[in-house]
Amino acid sequence: MVKITKITTQKNTIGRYNVFIDEGKGEKFGFGLDEDILISSGITKGQEISEESLQTIIEKDTAHKCFTLALQYLSYRMRSKKEIRSYLLKKEQNPTHIEEALNRLDEQGYIDDAAFAGAFVRTKVNTTSKGPLIIRKELQEKGITGAAADQAMAYYTFDKELEKAIKLAGGKLHTKAKKSHQEKIQLAQQQLLSKGFSSAAAKEAVSLALKDTDQDTDAELEAVKFQGDKLWRKYSQKAEGYELDQKIKMALYRKGFPMELIQKYIEEAKEKDLY
Repeated sequence: MVKITKITTQKNTIGRYNVFIDEGKGEKFGFGLDEDILISSGITKGQEISEESLQTIIEKDTAHKCFTLALQYLSYRMRSKKEIRSYLLKKEQNPTHIEEALNRLDEQGYIDDAAFAGAFVRTKVNTTSKGPLIIRKELQEKGITGAAADQAMAYYTFDKELEKAIKLAGGKLHTKAKKSHQEKIQLAQQQLLSKGFSSAAAKEAVSLALKDTDQDTDAELEAVKFQGDKLWRKYSQKAEGYELDQKIKMALYRKGFPMELIQKYIEEAKEKDLY
């Protein structure tokens, strides 16, 4: 049997108590207990208790600490079950206690993956430039799949996706980067795909954004000169004449410049004795 010799409050943790015991060799610190567990266990100073009963009390306190950790983690924002489970595992909590804590949280209405998923998607749609494919992937990483994910993603309609994609595409098409108009179109589509927008939304968004974008001939000519001069510096040390001509033409064509503009650049470059 073990004798409870003293119970004191912990100085740095409100609601926690230190329990001192004597196993026949003098008083020593035994363990810490949460106030709720202390009350429910009914242990008092001077009481004698079996080792088995003592371990049961300690086990209940350990499980309670796991539950408290989960509550603290939830106090900052909504969490999915997977997030809470991962967090508690990192805190080296007993897997059995983790599942018990999750069940209690579920029963008491502290966690709801469907509600979490809905709030998560709405926040991402309203505060980020991410497309639906990335947001769905993030949901999956948080353990939300199947019907719960489908229901949450229903908020991100194609109209919302298209509206967001048009704004992003417009910004890319209006950039002052010295690239061909065609290359800007390709880069705009690539950006949208990389941000998780569907192929259909990316294509339509760029197409609609183009209607509001006047193709600046002077800017296109400036871009072909800029790119052409770079290519000349690259190839002129290894080629000349017709071969150099063709290398620059093909490289500019691959960058999306129209052949008539490329030819105009070549002719002007020759007039300036660049070749």
